Amino acid sequence: MLKADILPPSALGEAELEAWRGLLAATPHLQRGFFTSGFARACEAAGFRARVALLHEGGSIRAILPFQFRSVWHAGLGLAERIGGSMSDHAGLVAAPGFRIAPNRLLRLCRLGGFALTHLAEQQQDYGLTAERWRIGHRIDLPDGAEAYFAAIAADRKPFVNDTGRRLRRAAKDYGAVAFTATAGPPEEAVLAVVAAKRAQYARTGAADSFGDPRRIALLRNLATAQAEDCRLLLTELRAGERVLARHVGLLHAGVLSYWFPVYDPDAQKVSPGRLLLWHTIQEADRLGIRLIDRGEGDSEAKRDFSTGTTRFGEAYWNSGTAGGSVARILQAAEWRLQLRWGAA
Repeated sequence: MLKADILPPSALGEAELEAWRGLLAATPHLQRGFFTSGFARACEAAGFRARVALLHEGGSIRAILPFQFRSVWHAGLGLAERIGGSMSDHAGLVAAPGFRIAPNRLLRLCRLGGFALTHLAEQQQDYGLTAERWRIGHRIDLPDGAEAYFAAIAADRKPFVNDTGRRLRRAAKDYGAVAFTATAGPPEEAVLAVVAAKRAQYARTGAADSFGDPRRIALLRNLATAQAEDCRLLLTELRAGERVLARHVGLLHAGVLSYWFPVYDPDAQKVSPGRLLLWHTIQEADRLGIRLIDRGEGDSEAKRDFSTGTTRFGEAYWNSGTAGGSVARILQAAEWRLQLRWGAA
C-alpha cells in the first residue's frame, strides 16, 4: 500500500537523496534544477516553509512531491504551492515513468487540503496529474551541439541570423571588442549584482518586483554558496569594451540550463544585448556542457527566434475532496480574486 512521509528537505538522509537522484535521472522532463533536492534544501534554508512528501511502497520510494506553504495559516489549512513559489519555473511530482496517481489521492496521502500551482510540466499528465489551463513555453535543443544548431537556423531563419550579425558588429563598433564569459558556481556578490540590476529593471518598467520578498534573494544566495552538484547557478556575461551589455543567472542541472534571470543595459537596446548574450551562450554550449536551454513559460518573439520546439505549462488547483480541502479552496479563491484586483505577485 502506498504511504507518504512528510519531512523538511534538510531531514532527508542519503538513501532518500539517492532515490531522488535516481528518479530524476530516469525521467528526462524532470531534469531541471527546480526538481532537485538541492533546490528544495535551498528553499528551506531561505525561510520558505518547504516540505517533501516521500511516497513509498514495500520499502521502495515510488515518488517525491516537493511543496511549500506560503504562510503559517496556509500550513494550518494544508494549502500548498509549488516549492520556491514564483521563483520556480517548473513544478510537479518527481516519479519514474509509469507511475500514476489521481490528484485528490496524492493530496490525501500528503495530508494536504489543496494545492494551487502554475508551471506544471506538461509531461506530468503521464502521472495522472492534470491542469485546468495551459500556456506555451519554448526550448532550445542542442543534441548535436552548437555548430549543428547554428547551421539549422542559418538555413531556416536567415534574416534573423543576418540581423544578429549586424548587431554584433554594431556593438563592437560602438562600445568596443565583444567578450563573453561564463562562470559555473559564481560568487555570491556577482549573483547579487544581477539581482540589483534586475530590481532596477523592474522599477524602471513598472513590473512587479520578483525580489520584493527577501527570502527570494536568500534563495539565490543559498544556491550560490551551497554549490550543490545537482543544482548549480551559471552566470553568463557579455561585455563590449568596458561596458557590460547583458548578464544572466540561470540554473544548471544534468546539461539543462533553465534560463532564469536575464538583465541588460537599457541604453544599449539598439544592439539587442539580451539576444547577443543568448547567442554567445549557445555558441559556448558544448564547452559548458549544455544540451538544452529551457526558456520557460512565455511565447514572445524573442523566444520564438531561438526556439527549436515548444512545451506547455499548466495551471491547476487540486483539491483533496475532504472538508479541509473545501476550506482551502475557499481561501485560495479569495486570494486569486485579490491578486487579480491588486496585481499581487
